[in-house]
Amino acid sequence: MDRWLSAALTGYALTFFMSQPILLLQWSLVLGITGIIASNLAPLYLNRALIVGVLCGIVWGSGNSYFHQLAQLPPERYGVTLPIEVAVQSITQVEQHFWRIEGKLVAVRGEPQRPAPRVRLNWYQPPPALSPPAAGTRWLFEARLRAPQGVRNDGGFLYHRYLIGQGIQALGTIRSGQWLAGQPTYRQRLFDRMAQLLQESPHGGILQALTLGERQQISREQWMIYQRTGLAHLIAISGLHLSLVAAGVIWLGQRLVRQRASHRSRRETMNSWYWATLIALVATFYYASLAGFATATVRAFAMFSVLLVHKYYAVHTPPSRVLLRAVAVVVLVEPMAPLQAGFWLSVGAVATILMMHWRWPVIRGKWAWLRSLWRLEWVLTLALWPLTALWFGGVPVLAPLVNLVVIPLVSFWVLPLALLGTLALIVTAEPLAAVLLHWAELPLTLLTPLLTTLAHAPWQWLPTHVSGAGVGLSLLLLSWLWPWRWRYKVATSIGFVLLQLVSVELQQRDASVKLHVLDVEQGSAIVIQQGQEALLIDTGANWALGGSMAERAIIPFLEQHRLTPKIAFVSHRDNDHLGGYTLLAARYPHLRWFGSGTGLPCTAGQTGQWRRVSWQVLHPRRVTENRHNDESCVIRLQIGDASVLVPGDITYRAERQLLAYVAPVASDILVLAHHGSNSSSEEIFLRAVQPQLALASRGRNNAYGMVAEPVKERLRQLQIPLLDTALGGQITVRFEAQGWTVEQPWAGRGRPWFDADN
Repeated sequence: MDRWLSAALTGYALTFFMSQPILLLQWSLVLGITGIIASNLAPLYLNRALIVGVLCGIVWGSGNSYFHQLAQLPPERYGVTLPIEVAVQSITQVEQHFWRIEGKLVAVRGEPQRPAPRVRLNWYQPPPALSPPAAGTRWLFEARLRAPQGVRNDGGFLYHRYLIGQGIQALGTIRSGQWLAGQPTYRQRLFDRMAQLLQESPHGGILQALTLGERQQISREQWMIYQRTGLAHLIAISGLHLSLVAAGVIWLGQRLVRQRASHRSRRETMNSWYWATLIALVATFYYASLAGFATATVRAFAMFSVLLVHKYYAVHTPPSRVLLRAVAVVVLVEPMAPLQAGFWLSVGAVATILMMHWRWPVIRGKWAWLRSLWRLEWVLTLALWPLTALWFGGVPVLAPLVNLVVIPLVSFWVLPLALLGTLALIVTAEPLAAVLLHWAELPLTLLTPLLTTLAHAPWQWLPTHVSGAGVGLSLLLLSWLWPWRWRYKVATSIGFVLLQLVSVELQQRDASVKLHVLDVEQGSAIVIQQGQEALLIDTGANWALGGSMAERAIIPFLEQHRLTPKIAFVSHRDNDHLGGYTLLAARYPHLRWFGSGTGLPCTAGQTGQWRRVSWQVLHPRRVTENRHNDESCVIRLQIGDASVLVPGDITYRAERQLLAYVAPVASDILVLAHHGSNSSSEEIFLRAVQPQLALASRGRNNAYGMVAEPVKERLRQLQIPLLDTALGGQITVRFEAQGWTVEQPWAGRGRPWFDADN
């Protein structure tokens, strides 16, 4: 069975490398082949069974990806305000200026949707007199829907993968809404009562996360503190929390059963472990239901239930096989789980613990439990260092020590008291619940000053560009600590050294210049890379409710490639160009700035040389503050024999001025002015530039219709190819001695289906 599961998981994993889901006809063909092979299992049982397993895995993975895309809304539903009917399924996330609502889209314009896609909607500035839509109710909204897509750049958070993992098929913005039917669910009512009870508590969000799986009340500062001290895993319901609940229930259940069987003859006939295990399984299921069966909770419950079933039936199976079966159950109930970082962290942590118990001797003697926990924390930190650095942008140095102190407090104080407080709230004993929840948060209150100090200490958090070398060193150290044969340790060390030498040699030989047009939605941000230095043009937007693109895209990109920016331009004062200036100026204090609001305005005639790149400002011809579109800083870059024109947001008026003054606009590559608006890129201007390639930086769901169809038509007539950040993400142009090449790293033909544009 386990070999068959391994084969099935292999086939399932292969579907995540496919460039597109298997079509329905192909899927049916694979299913038919599987049936034919399965019906002839008599001879060569093992080989055929493994083939069937691989095919079953392919069917499961490709089938789920096919039906996920089948549930997508047609493109004509995007970008227009529609009346939609939504069955609210999750507790509404209430922020200061907006509500975030998730549920099933049951009807559009009165037409039922089958299957009903899951949508995530934001309601900005909702009416003050209106209560947030409750889980279990049905609402009629006037909303503008958009495709489920986020920005796609090197080093950034891939929001579109997260949405697929959560089963969300559309995003949207609500204009107005009204309640239609339904009443709040039991979990919603429990959440409201707990929120009312904890409204004055500074750690109420942590307690709600531990008990109900709702983290919306955790402040941004608290998130940063727990992430940068290595404690973020404690405020997400995981296998640790379920194990603690089950252990407590089993301990209590065994004693209750033994007390009930007070007579010796009855005690010998009653199996306390049997009943306690059943009660523990029910208790953990109820705990998962309190958390709303969130993806992470379902994953933890699936893995834990497999372990509990093995214990219940006293099945003596190697831990590696238990892990294999647990992973199989997870992908059965959550087919898109591998697209989430939590899945790999959970599997990695469990696998590391199993390997430790398999290979390392048990620690005995004085303070054995403390020494075992200390060893576990260090090994987990080293083993999960690469994943942590990859997905969270850095690694907390003191995570093992902090976890050694905080995990016991949370496990044996905070969580039990919080759950007892929740139980008291369930039975309507609110005074008792208030006391228990108050005592539950006491350790958090005492630890917060210390954790805050550690989180803000620059030496305690190693960002990805610093910890990158540490990832390799940590794996090398782990290989020497691991109790395997010496020849494996030596081979690992030699391989690591050779890999580092090859990497250094390749970096030194790479003399190319790269121009990256980043995907920053409706905005502009360009990074020119030479070696480990960079030149920036524009900084993306900074939306009060949507975050800063400098934080979400530009800084992660710079850190991913270990770049230090030296020169930066801001074309003009529009938020989608200037928004990230403050954050970038604070992050890189030695950065030299040109342009609007940065100290030195852009004016025609300014020139400079930055290593192999020479730059020239062509517009405006008079000193301005670069405030308006037609005062945008127009920059021409010369990189070897190639040239790039970056015209900001100028309109046809400024384009005509450039031509009237015979500005040297001819360039090989043109970044379309004003994100492809029809107010720019006149035919006469395009003929003067004569680009071989046009690039557009814009948001796919923008409300302005960019790139405008007339602009696309003019480009087609002049046979100028167009690449678009909204359809493929980041664009990278590589300039070398023999010419230049262009690619979209997140939209190539080799990319898997979940990175494709829907």
